[in-house]
Amino acid sequence: MGEWGFAMFAFVPVLVVVIVALIFAGSYYWARRQGLLTTEPAAEGEQGKRRISLLTEAVAYVGAILLLAGGVAAIGQRWSSIGKWWHVGVFAGAAAFFLLVGIIVRQVREPAIQRLVGVVWFLSVAGVAGAVGYATLDVHENLGTFTILAVGVAVALYSAALWLVRPRALQNVALFAGLIVTICGTIAAVADPAPALAFALSLWGFGLAWAWLGWQRYVEPIWVTMPSGVLLALIAPSFAAGDHGWVYAIGIATAAAAMAASVPLRNTPLLALGTLAMFGYVTSAVVQYFGESLGVPAALAITGVLIIGLAAVSARLMRETRPPKPEEPAAGKPPHVALPPKPTEPGTEKPSHRDLPKAS
Repeated sequence: MGEWGFAMFAFVPVLVVVIVALIFAGSYYWARRQGLLTTEPAAEGEQGKRRISLLTEAVAYVGAILLLAGGVAAIGQRWSSIGKWWHVGVFAGAAAFFLLVGIIVRQVREPAIQRLVGVVWFLSVAGVAGAVGYATLDVHENLGTFTILAVGVAVALYSAALWLVRPRALQNVALFAGLIVTICGTIAAVADPAPALAFALSLWGFGLAWAWLGWQRYVEPIWVTMPSGVLLALIAPSFAAGDHGWVYAIGIATAAAAMAASVPLRNTPLLALGTLAMFGYVTSAVVQYFGESLGVPAALAITGVLIIGLAAVSARLMRETRPPKPEEPAAGKPPHVALPPKPTEPGTEKPSHRDLPKAS
C-alpha cells in the first residue's frame, strides 16, 4: 500500500504538468483561431522557411540537456569545497553565458533558433535567481523572507527587461513568476507571521489584473498572459478557504465568471478552467460544512444532473432551430447565372409602343 501511495503521489505532478500544457496549447490555438496572435516580424523567422526539422531540433535539445546535466553534476561534486562567493559566481556566470548566447543567435531568422533564444534567456533568468538567492542568504546571511523578496525583485526586473526586448512566451512566464515571488516576499517581510488570507487575496487580485492586461494586449502574448492570470485567480482563494469560509464565495464567483466569459469568447480552455475550479470549490465547501449530512450533497447531485440535462436539451433545440444554410452548387457545376436576352436582328424589333414607328 505504501509503494502504491508513493507511485500515485509521484504521478500527481506529471498529471498537473500535462493539464497545464493542454490548457496553454488550447489557449494558443484559440488565440490563433481568433486572430489574436501578434504578427512576428520576418527577422524573428515566422515568415521564413523552416530549414531545421522538428526531429533535429528535438535531438539538439536532448543533447543540450545532457550537456547541462553533466556540467551540473561536475559542479555539484565540488560544490561543498568552494567558497560562498564562488557559489554566487557560478550562477552569475551561467546567467551571463546564457544571456550572451541568446544575444548572439537572436539575429538568425530560423524559427528553431528563435525558440532556442527563449529557452536560453529563460535559463539566464534562473541563473540570476540563483545568484541573488545565494548572495543574500548564503553570503550576507539574511533572513529567508528578505531573500525571497530580493530574488523576486531581481527576477521581475531582469525578466521585464528581457520581455521588453523579446515579448515571447518564456519571457512572459519568467516575468509572471518573478512578480508572484515579489508579492509573496513583500507580504512575508511586512507581516511575520504572514496570514494565509493576505496571500490569497493579493494573488487573487494580481491574477485578475494579469488576465486583464493580457486581454487588453498590454502584456503579450495573450495566449500565455490570460490563462496564467485566470489560473492564479482561480487557485489563490484555496489558500485561505479552509480557515475563512467566506473565501469560498470568492472562488466560486471567480469560477462562474470564467465559465460565463468563455461563452462569448468561444474559449474552451477558459471553460475547462472555470469548470474544474467550480467543481473543486463546491465539493470542498460541501464536504467541510455538510460532511455529516446526505441531504445537501444529494440535492446538489440532483441539481447537477438537471442542469446537465437542461444544457443537452438546449443545445439540441438550438441546433434544430438554426436556419438552414443556402444550398451550394454541386461540385463541378457552375452556379446558375441569368443569361442576357438574345439580340434580335435589325428591323425585327417590336416597337415599345403602338404609336411609335418600328426601328429602321
